[in-house]
Amino acid sequence: MVALRLIAIISAVLLSNAFAAETPELTAEQARVLDGVRVSAVQYTRKLPDFICTQITHREIKNQVNFGMPFNGASSSRGPRGPASAAQSPSERNDAIEEKLTFFHQMEHYEVVSVNGKRVTGLEHMNFAGAISAGEFGSTLHNIFDPRSHATFAWDRTTSLAGRRVDVFKFHVPSENGAIAMDRDTDQKILAAYSGRLFIDPSTFEVLRITSELELPVEFPIKMAITTVDYRAVEIAGKTHTLPSGSEVRLKDNSRLYVNRIEFRKYHKFEVESTIHYDSDASPQNQ
Repeated sequence: MVALRLIAIISAVLLSNAFAAETPELTAEQARVLDGVRVSAVQYTRKLPDFICTQITHREIKNQVNFGMPFNGASSSRGPRGPASAAQSPSERNDAIEEKLTFFHQMEHYEVVSVNGKRVTGLEHMNFAGAISAGEFGSTLHNIFDPRSHATFAWDRTTSLAGRRVDVFKFHVPSENGAIAMDRDTDQKILAAYSGRLFIDPSTFEVLRITSELELPVEFPIKMAITTVDYRAVEIAGKTHTLPSGSEVRLKDNSRLYVNRIEFRKYHKFEVESTIHYDSDASPQNQ
């Protein structure tokens, strides 16, 4: 069996005193759109109802040697198994993890339900080997726009996404308020700066997609971490909310590429009979 490194990306930790970072000059319309998103983003999680959904994570681990090549596998590389293109490189592991995701009191809680279609108990979301992420709900968007993040924004372009016209803005969050990256094998944990793009509907101020990439030091075991989250309108208890429809996480170390493709399904209201208990260390446990 291949020994796999535990890799994780967790949402940003805001530590610094609040002040707005300077942003390069924008046109009046661009500033209007960005300000509209900022107002809704900082209140985003407070406005969401308590809900439950199903999270399906399809995970793939591939041998990767020449990480200078694009992920689409268009170029060839040579590894321990001989010449092979990245697209033809055999996967070391494929699995599908089903979890019940509960959004309760503005926090995300995970309960692993099955692995590869088999019911399981006692498995924790953050204890799987391979690539793990958290924070797709609320905290990702909130932390980008929270003044304590010191994020800077810049205009990128106008494009279309899912048939809608969107404005694209670049953003950057410095390391002191960045995302947590952890490597279990070496017991290393760092705060990493990250940058990316926001795809915004200028007529509604809805964020339809967020892409981000960690800026990792060369000596850190994780060499690349890229995340994309897509959002869509979801009806819960008769009201419409913009929530994640899917995400993709791509990470690599010195020898492997980890790809997680995540689907969010079956949104419904958190019912009274669904309870969450907290043990002595304040870790949430669903029952």
